Amino acid sequence: MSPAAIYSVYTSPQHAPIPGHLPTLIVTPHGQPNQILYTYLHTEENRVNYLLTPSPQGDLCVAKLFPPSNNSAQNSSSSLPNSSKQPKPHNVVRCEASRDLRWTIENTGVMSPIYKIVNQDDTPLYQISKPNPNADFWTMFYFKYAGHQIPPRRIEFGKISKNPPERGGGTRISITGRSEDEKQVWQTLGIGNEDCVEWVVCCAVLNLLDDEILRHAEKKNAPNPAAPAATAPVIARGGRSGNRGLGAGIASTAPPSGPPAANLAQAYRQNPPPQIARIPPGQPGSAYRNPPQQQQQPGYGRPPPGGPSPQQQQQQPQQQQRNGFFNRPSPAATAGGRRF
Repeated sequence: MSPAAIYSVYTSPQHAPIPGHLPTLIVTPHGQPNQILYTYLHTEENRVNYLLTPSPQGDLCVAKLFPPSNNSAQNSSSSLPNSSKQPKPHNVVRCEASRDLRWTIENTGVMSPIYKIVNQDDTPLYQISKPNPNADFWTMFYFKYAGHQIPPRRIEFGKISKNPPERGGGTRISITGRSEDEKQVWQTLGIGNEDCVEWVVCCAVLNLLDDEILRHAEKKNAPNPAAPAATAPVIARGGRSGNRGLGAGIASTAPPSGPPAANLAQAYRQNPPPQIARIPPGQPGSAYRNPPQQQQQPGYGRPPPGGPSPQQQQQQPQQQQRNGFFNRPSPAATAGGRRF
């Protein structure tokens, strides 16, 4: 079993832009843009986000993210005006997943973003940062612990970079798995929980891309002092604005087409999303994939609009083996999950 894995992230061509929400992203095996592994869906004006995985029973929720709202900073400083304790950071994204897994994502950078992923017991798990503020890629690390009073070692295990257009565009996530230390990243959450590592890493990268899309939109909508005054759309997590043109941002080379859908937040209030699917460790529902020994073929673009629909993908045989970099096990063990 090879521990290397390569993913690509695109803007979903099957989800029309929704006012007040960041674009829906999809995670696929690198070089296979029509094989959707995960869908990252934003709801409640980006305050509740879902990581979904397809199954014969419908999309299953494997993780939920709760980004902070715009008022979190004010609430954290005003709720304890006379307290000597430090207020809770207002930029922490709370996350939870199957098997009662909980963790947080916090941007602690000053000159450039530094994302730290911390387990529910306050143990640092991973870190995503740039080698320098001007770098065009991100480096992923995990922390290896050797003893109670021994400082952990920081070990690089992968990179996040843009795919060139001739390679299909989008964003590339590479988990290298070259050395023994790099291979051990899959055991950071325990033996048999390799798919949980995949969820946590994907959630961290997707949250990073959300922030990059917001930063890109802020720069694009920044007023020009030499130009006449104009009303620019305000784009933020957990906020509202009259008009938003987020586009595809860093995660894709072209925005999806089609009319905006209805307000998704209202639809979710009428039909609440399912609880997180409880996938037991070591069962066939695991999402961890093993790349076969074959070379990727360049020339793939953004997921074509004419690709298979989710209904067509669900009609494929349950034990069908995926070609390319990953071999996805059957999610038969997740039959107890509710349809999303």
